[in-house]
Amino acid sequence: MSALSNLIDYIKQGKKREEVPHGYCPNCWGRLEYGGQFYKAVRKKEIDLNNIEEHKGWIQALASQYLYGIDLKKKGTEWECKQCSTKYEHE
Repeated sequence: MSALSNLIDYIKQGKKREEVPHGYCPNCWGRLEYGGQFYKAVRKKEIDLNNIEEHKGWIQALASQYLYGIDLKKKGTEWECKQCSTKYEHE
C-alpha cells in the first residue's frame, strides 16, 4: 500500500492524534509533531469523508512537503527511517 493510500485510510478511520499512519516512523511522527500539523492542515482544508477523493493531490503534496523522509524503507528484515535511523522489525 502506498504512503498516500495509508494517509487517506488514516483520515477515513478518524485515528487519534497519537496514532501513526502505517508506513511512517512513530518516533519522528510524534517527536516532530507531524501528527498535529497533519490534522490542523486537514481541518483547515475542511477535508472529510465526503470530499476526500477530490483532495488526493493536496494530500499528496502535503505528504511530500512534510512527511517525505519519515516514511519507513525496507532494509533487509527491518524497516528503517531515513530521518532518525531508527529500525523497526516487520509486523
